[in-house]
Amino acid sequence: MKKFRLGSEPSRQFVEALKYSTLTVQANPSFSVPHAYLVASQVGLGNAEAAHAAAIRLLEMTPTFTVDAFVQMGLFRAPLMEGLAAALRIAGLPEHAAVE
Repeated sequence: MKKFRLGSEPSRQFVEALKYSTLTVQANPSFSVPHAYLVASQVGLGNAEAAHAAAIRLLEMTPTFTVDAFVQMGLFRAPLMEGLAAALRIAGLPEHAAVE
């Protein structure tokens, strides 16, 4: 299994984020935000395959999802949103909407 990391060691925060984002996705599978947190949590833990699979599920349920639109939601302060955005990019989620 391919591994990648945002930092040198996975923190307990990523373990907790994975736990709670998984529970939230199970409780409300049609809400895209916890799917994005699930993707970011897997990236933070270095689980490339799981992060990519979660990203694919997110795009299947919300085909118009983009990192830009997620960041513009402003759910958290800028430094945290930037970290989430970086993780979403690493997982392969699109930065911008496709131009036709």
